[in-house]
Amino acid sequence: MKEQGAKERILNAASDLFYEQGYQATGINQIIEEAGIAKASLYQHFPSKEALLTEYLLRTRLKRWEERTQFLKDLAPGKEKLMGLYEFRLQHMKSNHFKGCAFVRIAYELPGLNEEALLQIRTHTQQLKSFITEQLQVIKNPFPADELSEMTDMLLNLYEGAGLQGYTQKSAKPMENTQKVVLKLLGTL
Repeated sequence: MKEQGAKERILNAASDLFYEQGYQATGINQIIEEAGIAKASLYQHFPSKEALLTEYLLRTRLKRWEERTQFLKDLAPGKEKLMGLYEFRLQHMKSNHFKGCAFVRIAYELPGLNEEALLQIRTHTQQLKSFITEQLQVIKNPFPADELSEMTDMLLNLYEGAGLQGYTQKSAKPMENTQKVVLKLLGTL
């Protein structure tokens, strides 16, 4: 097996540390030590800690999307895939011991987030919204545009709110309750 390159080791170390202890609590020297690289190597690949943060968010976004896609691939489009989205989040929350969403944690920790990092968070949210919209359109076609937008926003807010409550309560219950609410909402379509 080929040994990981310095850039990959830096990203792995930073990803673990940013998620486990937060961006601000993670120092460059700690990343260097965890990655087992020289300081010059870090700055060769990432000119700043903010550049590393942006790459972490990009990497996390792509990884979550791939995991979500794999989880949902065998589910039927529409209601089944939509409910699968919430089940994926529940399983992810449990496997990460209710540590919360990487994107939400960074957004709360860094209200003055740089544009490149903020773009990754916005893109993550837009991907979720697009997925929800697509599934709703399978459930009800045609779906009036204003109602579709409103339902998409409601389902996204339920998804994100249940994730946040699961984190603060260290419990699966908020997501389980949200799944019941979503089923009832979808039953009205």
